[in-house]
Amino acid sequence: MLELTYSEPTQSQKQTILKTPAENVEQRLEDLQRADRSLYKMMGMEVWSIAKTMDDLYPGFWNQFMANRRVAMKNFIDQKQTDRPHNEEHPFI
Repeated sequence: MLELTYSEPTQSQKQTILKTPAENVEQRLEDLQRADRSLYKMMGMEVWSIAKTMDDLYPGFWNQFMANRRVAMKNFIDQKQTDRPHNEEHPFI
């Protein structure tokens, strides 16, 4: 059977509650920025580990992948430029 227990907040949790709203928002923003940086670092490590593994299994994999990526990006940009008239403004500008 699952038993639920109640515990008092720790001192650090009590201090967080007593902060002014502006300090609390700033702290949350810092926490989100730190989490965002950690996520991007983890994603970078995952990409590197996949690329390293594939390059070990198939020498030249990463070089070929990057060459294909360049061609795909160039085709994407060319297609976007032909789809949109040159006199039309960009929607985000």
